[in-house]
Amino acid sequence: MDEFLNRIAAQRAVINIVNGGRKFVFPLVGLSLKSIERWRHENSIGENSEILIILNLISAKLFFLANKSQEQITKEYRLLSKNVSELIEHLNQNI
Repeated sequence: MDEFLNRIAAQRAVINIVNGGRKFVFPLVGLSLKSIERWRHENSIGENSEILIILNLISAKLFFLANKSQEQITKEYRLLSKNVSELIEHLNQNI
């Protein structure tokens, strides 16, 4: 992904990775906490599952980036954007 992460593209990538990997009965439809929690519940995924932890981290970081998008791009924004890209890559390699 680019240094300046496109949040919508990142969300799509995460959803495609999750839904294209293992064959979960219930697809992931969004990265809101409620969407992730429903997906977890419907697929009987444990609360301490690595995939759940990664999804929640990505969700929280994308939410933060969305709230900062109107501000001047800072070093913190760039670092967080890079971190999200790394988490997405980790998710892709481990599903």
